[in-house]
Amino acid sequence: MTRHLAIFSSKDYIEAILKREKTIEGRLTKDKIAPFGVIKHGDIIMLKLRGGMVFGQVEVDNVLFYENLTGEIIGKLRKEYSGEMLVDNEFWTQHANARYATVIFLDKPKRFLTPLKVAKKDRRPWVVYND
Repeated sequence: MTRHLAIFSSKDYIEAILKREKTIEGRLTKDKIAPFGVIKHGDIIMLKLRGGMVFGQVEVDNVLFYENLTGEIIGKLRKEYSGEMLVDNEFWTQHANARYATVIFLDKPKRFLTPLKVAKKDRRPWVVYND
């Protein structure tokens, strides 16, 4: 099992995951960066607010990887997963030129009684901790 630290720009997304309203996390990128190719079933994702605390964690149930994305493939991902990802049209517009996609099915969310502080100074949106 590997631990991951996922950075979210909005606490609303973290809350939606912890309430089981957001059941899929999608990361679309131009470059081949984490979590693409490194996340797997059973891994743990810690949920951190950008510039803030870690409010909980969630387990990875399943993962799908897509590379060499085209407009057609992105359109299919949008149609299939937008609802469970809780993303709007702006998300898809911002990622229209993405070449890689990681679709993460989430399970067993756990809210921390006390949010954790994690020392992180860089701008990476995803960090992998190999135990």
